[in-house]
Amino acid sequence: MTTQERLDFSSARGLPEEQAAFFHLGPSKLVAEDTVFFAAMANVSAFVCQGRILLVDTSLERFTPQVLNDLRAHYSQAPIEALVYTHGHVDHVTGAEAIIAHARQRGDARPRIIGHRDVAPRFDRYRLLARQNDHINRIQFNLPPDARPFSEAKLTYPDTTYDGALSTTVGGELFELHHCRGETDDETWVWCPGRRVLCTGDTFVWCSPNAGNPYKVQRYARDWADGLEQMAALKPLHLLPGHGPALSGEERIQEALLTTAHFLRSIHDQVVEKMNEGKWLEDILREIQYPPADKPWLQPIYDHPEFVARNVYRLYGGWYDGDPAHILPAHSADIAAVLVSVAGAANLLARARKLRDDADLQMACHITDFVRKGDPANREAWQLWRDLFTARAAAEPSLMARGAFLAAVREAEERLQEPAT
Repeated sequence: MTTQERLDFSSARGLPEEQAAFFHLGPSKLVAEDTVFFAAMANVSAFVCQGRILLVDTSLERFTPQVLNDLRAHYSQAPIEALVYTHGHVDHVTGAEAIIAHARQRGDARPRIIGHRDVAPRFDRYRLLARQNDHINRIQFNLPPDARPFSEAKLTYPDTTYDGALSTTVGGELFELHHCRGETDDETWVWCPGRRVLCTGDTFVWCSPNAGNPYKVQRYARDWADGLEQMAALKPLHLLPGHGPALSGEERIQEALLTTAHFLRSIHDQVVEKMNEGKWLEDILREIQYPPADKPWLQPIYDHPEFVARNVYRLYGGWYDGDPAHILPAHSADIAAVLVSVAGAANLLARARKLRDDADLQMACHITDFVRKGDPANREAWQLWRDLFTARAAAEPSLMARGAFLAAVREAEERLQEPAT
């Protein structure tokens, strides 16, 4: 093969803008001899090894055929012998059936699928809670109301699983698979020592690590930092991430991995220290000194540093926030109704508008929240709620926070379309 770049993902250009900021789409690239990187929303890496191919991840189902077409047209006709899942998120695994069908059409043997042992329980949970995952992903990614990313997901279980580490060969070439709890509990990173190529999965994604996602299950900041440091110790020459462009150069990769590890470890250690001082979550969040996010791979365009801190607290602590009124509490709507009856909706909304005019959108949202819950027929409250979150969404770099803000806007617009009572 010769060094070349291909651009074959034109159909992906219809992604919503808030997704495009995170999901890098671009040309495939020969990053090293017989090593191809496909920037396909969730990236795919191909290792051609003496007439056999190992793939790392599949991308989302809609992009997998384009990856395969590009692979065959410009790089190799060798059969795909093995497919490694870096983790079980649907954007990394739902193209497996297309890869199996592709092998069948060519008369090749079915590729073996390798993943951590916790991939299968993840798939089981996705099937159990498919509609709930549809709902939260519509919010997180600002998807249309008819989107069914989990109900319609094609999940192909691994046929080879491992626990801590696994070595496998394809075409006589060694690949080392390592487990690392980080974004998920089933994360795998892949090291090809003969080529000094590292496939990180989502342990490195060109933005602030997704260690705090407010919509999803537990993340593991300290284990994640440990894994990044283990990767750095191998001195990779090429880094192929789960999202974002490939990175080459030993010194640059060291900086990327170690600064990301420091970012996570700093937040983790501060939360633990303050928990040991007997502090509750809201005070911990107020006191944390977040590490700099001045590197291009640490920008909070997807997750948010505060979300990471919250997830560290969740890992080690319970749900109690230190306020005895929140043990066996009344419903928030009932609390709001009493407050509105005492203070008056007009007074509360006037104060919320004053806060908005003083650029305190955060507090204005809290005050407006009381009225929209305590007096749900109050159209002025819903109008202010809509306007506040429209402004907050426009200013918010974190995709996850922006998704929640835009969901608030949509709810308010739906309420305002209802006939006035």
